[in-house]
Amino acid sequence: MKYQCIRCSLTWGEGEPERDGYSHGLCGTCLKDALTPIYRKRQAKEGNFDCFGKAADFCDQFTCKYRELCLKSM
Repeated sequence: MKYQCIRCSLTWGEGEPERDGYSHGLCGTCLKDALTPIYRKRQAKEGNFDCFGKAADFCDQFTCKYRELCLKSM
C-alpha cells in the first residue's frame, strides 16, 4: 500500500495509488514533531531535562525512558 503524510505530503510504500488510493497518516519525521511537546512535558514531570528531540547523536540522560526513541532517526 502507498502511504501519504497528511502534514508534509511525503509518500512511501509500494502500490498503485491511482488504483488503490493512499492510506494517510504521519511520516516518521512529522510524527516525532507532533509528539515532541508531549514527551517533553512527561520528561519534566519525571524529573528529567525536557530535551526530547534536541540531541543529535549522543544523550547523557541514561535513565530517561524516551532516550532510545529520541535518538532514533525516523
